[in-house]
Amino acid sequence: MEHAALTFERVKAGYKDRMVLDDLSFQVREGEFISLIGPNGCGKSTLLKTAAALLRPFEGRVLLFGKDIRSMRPAVRARHIGVVPQKVESPMAFTVGQIVMNGRTATAGFLRGVSDEDYVVIERSMIYTNVLHLKDRYFMELSGGEQQRAILAMVLAQEPRILMLDESIAHLDINHRYEVLRILRRINRENRMTIFLVSHDLALTAEVADRLILMSEGRIVSEGRPEQVLVSEILDRVYDCELQVQRDPVTGSIHVSGMLEDFNGSTKKHKSVHVIAGGGTGIELFRRFSLQGFSITSGVLNAMDSDAEAARALGVDAVLEKPFSAIGEDAFQQAAAKAENADFLVVSDVPFGPGNLVNLRLAKDALKAGKEVWIAEGSTDRDYTEGKQAAAVVEQLLADGAKTWTNLHDLMKELKGGKERQNSKGKSQK
Repeated sequence: MEHAALTFERVKAGYKDRMVLDDLSFQVREGEFISLIGPNGCGKSTLLKTAAALLRPFEGRVLLFGKDIRSMRPAVRARHIGVVPQKVESPMAFTVGQIVMNGRTATAGFLRGVSDEDYVVIERSMIYTNVLHLKDRYFMELSGGEQQRAILAMVLAQEPRILMLDESIAHLDINHRYEVLRILRRINRENRMTIFLVSHDLALTAEVADRLILMSEGRIVSEGRPEQVLVSEILDRVYDCELQVQRDPVTGSIHVSGMLEDFNGSTKKHKSVHVIAGGGTGIELFRRFSLQGFSITSGVLNAMDSDAEAARALGVDAVLEKPFSAIGEDAFQQAAAKAENADFLVVSDVPFGPGNLVNLRLAKDALKAGKEVWIAEGSTDRDYTEGKQAAAVVEQLLADGAKTWTNLHDLMKELKGGKERQNSKGKSQK
């Protein structure tokens, strides 16, 4: 029976008390070229360390060609898995030839010595990676691209069945990146070696990988052929930004690019939003709205509140009340004037008590004025007023047409689309 090259069975793994991989299950077939993609911190490097038995799972199993990797001796694992790290530390006074030989002897065993067959493997590995002419050069004298190829030759000299690369091409220039990818593709096709590549270059890896695995927050979001995974709707949510995916009509290659429509040199703000927040719940809203080109007002906030400090730092026009004080009528009227001039009103996941309950009147007035009102999901669970007054107000707001939001990415898309709808409606009425 032919086993998969690598199998994760409900693996949970991470560092000390911090779990990174959350119930991860997938398989890699022998001879596949897999590219593992996803934003920083999603767990890609942790996955590779777990696959190479450098990290022990909290739960679940990792199987290497059908066998539990924890039951294998290190020398046996080295004959199965070769790992090219993200960053290469410079060994002192080692030549390229010595480095590649170290890769061979580490697998074959130092006591056995180097045989004629070993020398053939070492030379072939250097020819594959185009470093044979550098064999007498000291590693520290090489360029970054040459060093990376030398380390790749060292790992190939192990003759592993699976080659894992942790963003090993990330710091190379475009020429050397293509060169290393051509090498990987060649040994994948000619030797049926399984390649597992972690990369941030979506378009480039899509050209060489048979299958992409897209991760987010320790889980697999999507996997399949590049054209199945590199889809705007999926990437937008995972990378939390708007991305365009286009296919070249001539070459068929996939191109992924970001959108910078709000940074065209103009200082004009095209949208305006009033944010009801407090206790730090508005900081990320202020930051994201600012990056998206919104004009932002906020209030009523209490002075010295973390949201008030963030508003000051980001230039948000905020109405403030004295620290630790209930919102007074003067401050409320100032906030009402600002909310009246906004296109949208957004309620963060701020808790409501008797001191700030009056802020929800701003949302009621905005709805009456025909504005879109967006309320963070779960507001009723953060109600600390007597008799759950805030929950009752929110329920009435939702009944009257307010909408809920659960994540910032979707909220931004909705508000930008909502503004376009308003502009379109305004033009049709003229």
